[in-house]
Amino acid sequence: METRYDYLVNVLLNNWIIAIIVIVAIVLMAIPQVRDGIKVLTSFINRKKEFVSEYADEKITFDVKLRSQDFDVVKIHATTHTLGVHAEKEWLNKFYPGYENNMQLLDQITTGDGKILTFDILPIYKDDKKKDIYFDITDFYSGAQVELTGNTHDYAKQKIRDIYNK
Repeated sequence: METRYDYLVNVLLNNWIIAIIVIVAIVLMAIPQVRDGIKVLTSFINRKKEFVSEYADEKITFDVKLRSQDFDVVKIHATTHTLGVHAEKEWLNKFYPGYENNMQLLDQITTGDGKILTFDILPIYKDDKKKDIYFDITDFYSGAQVELTGNTHDYAKQKIRDIYNK
């Protein structure tokens, strides 16, 4: 007694044109899933690559806390103010090549547990879009004879508090 599966296989073997059409249809249906799988794998591989700045025999690392359309929050792990400022420029050149910047702000944000974070805020322009980059310079800020501006946007200030209170 012949099952439906046997019948289907016999039909496809006897009609090779139908079999080719079925195989092509299956391949075409699988292409988006294969493409999405390749994207996931490449993003996973690229995520492992960490951007490190090397300057004056020191490795400076970055911890990207938030990337959004309006602003980014980046913690810089450096030991001196000079190295930290150099690292800011390198990070901007890496992630926003060709950016324009003509001002710099300095502000402090107090987290929920009372910790004071110092931020170097750089409004940048790229392709007619404005974006603020909040560099957390708490680790290496030593006063640097720059007064605090107090110009942090309230929304960004709250997001930074949320990030650091986790």
